[in-house]
Amino acid sequence: MNYRLVIKIFTVLMLMLTIFPSISFGQEKIEGTVVSTNLTACSLVPGKVGTCEGTLVLESKKDGKPHQTTVKVIRDTALKKGDEKVFLFSLKGAPVTVTFSEGKDDKVAQSVVTKGR
Repeated sequence: MNYRLVIKIFTVLMLMLTIFPSISFGQEKIEGTVVSTNLTACSLVPGKVGTCEGTLVLESKKDGKPHQTTVKVIRDTALKKGDEKVFLFSLKGAPVTVTFSEGKDDKVAQSVVTKGR
């Protein structure tokens, strides 16, 4: 293989990782139980459930010890119990999987899905 071609391919790959880092590393998941919710805003949109904002506190195990994580919930966050959309306050006490991204100062949920409930 030509040495210059290898250098060009490597350069393009490095440039792509620099420009688009969120493609590979944008979302994380955490599992635990919702111990509390705080509703800050909610609007009724006909035919749409789960258009609320607020936070939820998730308790999980970290190194075998209980650990609490606060996650911000925005209007576009998918809140589901199975295939059914639910309100933020109905998640209290539920075991969930939260898919989130790291915001500037907080974790922002993309989805919150209950497990086995």
